[in-house]
Amino acid sequence: GKRMAFMASPPASDEEEKKLKDKDDARVVSRDEKNARLWLLDVETRKVRPLAEGKWRISEFLWLPNGEEIAVVATDEPRQELFSERMFVMAVNDGRMREIARPAGPFGGLKVSPDGKTLAYTGSRGDGPSAHDLFLQPIAGGPARNLTASAFDRPVSSPVWLKDGNLVFLAASGFVRTLYRMSMDGRAEKMDIQPLPPSGGLVIGTDLLVFVADSSIQMPELWVKLGAGPAEKVTSFNKEWDDIPLIKPAIIAYPSFDKVAIEAALFLPPGYVSGTRIPLAVIVHGGPTGAWTDNFNSWAQLLASRGFAVLCPNIRGSTGYGFAFMAMNRKDWGGADFKDVMAGVDFLVAKGIADPERLGIGGWSYGGYMAAWAVTQTNRFKASVSGAPMTDLALEYGAEAAGINAYDTWFLGTPYENLSLFTARSPVTYVKNVKTPTLILCGENDVTDPIAQCYQFYRGLTRYGTEAEFVSYPREGHGPREEKHQMDVLDRMIGWFEKYLKK
Repeated sequence: GKRMAFMASPPASDEEEKKLKDKDDARVVSRDEKNARLWLLDVETRKVRPLAEGKWRISEFLWLPNGEEIAVVATDEPRQELFSERMFVMAVNDGRMREIARPAGPFGGLKVSPDGKTLAYTGSRGDGPSAHDLFLQPIAGGPARNLTASAFDRPVSSPVWLKDGNLVFLAASGFVRTLYRMSMDGRAEKMDIQPLPPSGGLVIGTDLLVFVADSSIQMPELWVKLGAGPAEKVTSFNKEWDDIPLIKPAIIAYPSFDKVAIEAALFLPPGYVSGTRIPLAVIVHGGPTGAWTDNFNSWAQLLASRGFAVLCPNIRGSTGYGFAFMAMNRKDWGGADFKDVMAGVDFLVAKGIADPERLGIGGWSYGGYMAAWAVTQTNRFKASVSGAPMTDLALEYGAEAAGINAYDTWFLGTPYENLSLFTARSPVTYVKNVKTPTLILCGENDVTDPIAQCYQFYRGLTRYGTEAEFVSYPREGHGPREEKHQMDVLDRMIGWFEKYLKK
């Protein structure tokens, strides 16, 4: 309790302050980056000293129970576009770093066992693309053990150690999140939490469970479960939503072109009469290693309340269906994943729900890419809403935030070696084919899918006379955060689909 560790950027020197003031601020990319440092604060004297000086980039830290060591995720080879993070134990007194693990792909969320001997973390199987399994790493060193890959092949999050040395964590299976208790021998048991399963924010004590829970028709609140009884909601941050009618989606499954089962949420308007053909909007999630889950979906709720059928498919590449399913679109963006989207459209047309003459597609990020890609591959859609898309994959690869680079490399390789693949899967390559009216939405300061992606596609559409509108949002990054901008996105999305699908 007498010492605190915290992350902060090093203070600017007098020379740096003067250069900044004089606007003599040319910056050498990569070399002049200042990584946040780990600092130690003596609470009584208020003295601060840096830990791990030099070229270290530290992304995560955790005190170990002995109070003399800190577990850190760090690299001393901070090449921005390569994944080089390793796991270390740092001695607080002299800052010495002892490497204990070198996972091949993304990992994080370190949690230390009660006996101080083991770190639990979520990590990737092999070299990527994202953290999927629960691993145990001996702090003394030695190989890590993947605890969940064979027991059940589902993405794990929010691990928490129990006092008895077992672990509790959340796992996503399709649209459902489940809390599991797992012993060190790899046996897992479901913890049935009523009336709502947790979605995150787990805090566990003796006979006490505190968590955040929500669903497609209930906003997030804090819940508490005491002993064996049901959980009770203890906050009402979102009580304004109690009087707003929300639509509970049906969870359906349909076969894709190659018989792979695709699960999806289907939202239908209130009072929908079976057998009536209505306009359909397909909304594709971001990622691609994302997923639609059982929580509030503003686009789907708004569209369904306005008379649209809305399909939210977990196409191949989604998480929640096992590692192999998540990796199925490797080197195949816009391939079989796009066919999964179209199979969903065909399924709802065959069911007599979707009007084949009034089909729309939309999404953000990877979903924005799919909305842009779709209209270059088919003229079946009469409206497309593409938010923060990738439209020129090679340009995007070279201009995106460096931290995402390793993820994209896992999927597609590099444009320096695989340029033909990047070109073949870029919407701009086929922009002259587009006949579908397309709305493009993008934050001006987006570093994930930079705004040049939107300009590139918009200029191509307008050059060939396709109906298009491009809206940029000042000050915004990859997803609008300002209230007026969030409302504008929803207004324009609804307006675009209504204009072209309700004729």
